[in-house]
Amino acid sequence: MATELPEPFARADQRLRPLIMDRGFRPIAVEYPDRARGNATSEYAYGPLRLRLVWEGEARALWVESARQVGAEVVSRWSDVEWALAGERQPLNEDLTDARIERLAAATLTFLDRQR
Repeated sequence: MATELPEPFARADQRLRPLIMDRGFRPIAVEYPDRARGNATSEYAYGPLRLRLVWEGEARALWVESARQVGAEVVSRWSDVEWALAGERQPLNEDLTDARIERLAAATLTFLDRQR
């Protein structure tokens, strides 16, 4: 029996996927939660960069992370793109509204623009 994606994660993935793919990224994995409140991720790769949308089920929070890759291997730690833009760690954002997803999309695009 397949587990369905958590609704906030599905909405965020639906919004972010075309934006990320328009910048040359390809989807490489979607991990479904192993229980109702589990984690889920949607991962993308392009050149030396990976992005992944993360749903943390226990905290009920969404964020986007980036990491460097060589070939198919991740060679750096995953880091939150919003924290990277802010220059410091930020409080966990538990907002699951469409406005939050739009802020995630904007932060992801700004982060990608800065990687060029």
